[in-house]
Amino acid sequence: MSLFSFSKKQDKNGVVAIFDIGSASVGGALVFLDEGKIPKVLYSVRKEMVFKEDLDINKFTSSMIRTLESVLADIEKKGLIHLNFRTLKNKEITNAFCFFSSPWYVSQTNVVRINKKELFSVNQDLVDEIIGEERRLFMEEKGKIFGRGNEVEFMESKIIQLRLNGYKIQNPYKKYVNSVEAEVFLSLIMTNVADKVEKTVAKYFNLERLHMHSFTLASFLCLRDIFESNDDFVFLDVSGEVTDVSFIKNDSLRETETFPMGKNAFIREIMKDLKTNYSSASSMINIYKEGKMDPENSKKIEGSINKIKKVWIKYLEQAMFDLSHGAILPRVIFVIADPDVGDVLIKMIQQENFTKLVFPDYNQSAEPLFIKPNLLKNSCDFYSDVEKDVFLMMESAFISRISDS
Repeated sequence: MSLFSFSKKQDKNGVVAIFDIGSASVGGALVFLDEGKIPKVLYSVRKEMVFKEDLDINKFTSSMIRTLESVLADIEKKGLIHLNFRTLKNKEITNAFCFFSSPWYVSQTNVVRINKKELFSVNQDLVDEIIGEERRLFMEEKGKIFGRGNEVEFMESKIIQLRLNGYKIQNPYKKYVNSVEAEVFLSLIMTNVADKVEKTVAKYFNLERLHMHSFTLASFLCLRDIFESNDDFVFLDVSGEVTDVSFIKNDSLRETETFPMGKNAFIREIMKDLKTNYSSASSMINIYKEGKMDPENSKKIEGSINKIKKVWIKYLEQAMFDLSHGAILPRVIFVIADPDVGDVLIKMIQQENFTKLVFPDYNQSAEPLFIKPNLLKNSCDFYSDVEKDVFLMMESAFISRISDS
């Protein structure tokens, strides 16, 4: 039995619902799982949260729930009909998966090492003991991170990699070893946020269970499977209000840092400089990216982007420096972001000399790669009329991965 899998009762075939909750939008999809095959997206939708000039956690949460409800209503009205055309009529949806991006959760990866002169057995009791102790320590350290009075609960507490006597292994049980190295991933979410999401989804689906996961874990495992030859890399999850920076070393998710600047920072600056609204500023970024903007406005947009670029790059460099702990950082940087800003971010990273960082071969230029749907074609399939949403595709691949394990 794999350490990272569904319970034995989980059906590995059928249609599941997926919800992607970010800091600026909510996505939803219906996905067909067929054991031994890659998942197939049957229907997808994404809706933007109401843009706010200033962020208030209570209003922010309310906006997210309203947007989630809108996505659920869309799936109920339009998505379920698609099942009839996909020869999946009367397929009951009893399982759903909700993935959260920052700032909805906090996570940490810890490495636990056990070394003994005498051989000892790896069994479920040992695994439970490792996870239990890490949960206790993590709750002590991060239990109050969302503020006094905000109760938290574990979203994930999983061993995502295990080395026995220095070797990676999937099925460790009933083996006798001298050393164990366990990589434990833990995440906490505010109880009231989890409860509100669960109650909202329950209005539309009669589920056996709503599985909750962090996008960091899902994207890490997905990227690791796709780019098997890259044992060391950095990946960025750039959402509306924040950017997550994750450092992978020797095929292990070492640490993740978050800084408070995402896509909307660029939009706010354009709104201010060009005295326009959110919708127009978003459109301008797209037109600028495609090279279709007139020279005068293009120069203005470039000026706005450059102002935010300086601050965003400074945050990024500091986060990468902190994560490295003096180690040489990998040059490969995977960028996960909305299509309208992904290419802009790639260009920014390519142009930057990271003065605090030393990449291999003492070359101070990074090699960023924007994660687009075509890179996921061997991990997730979709019907031709379905919007190719990278976030939902990666989450589908993650679900299929743990379902088949």
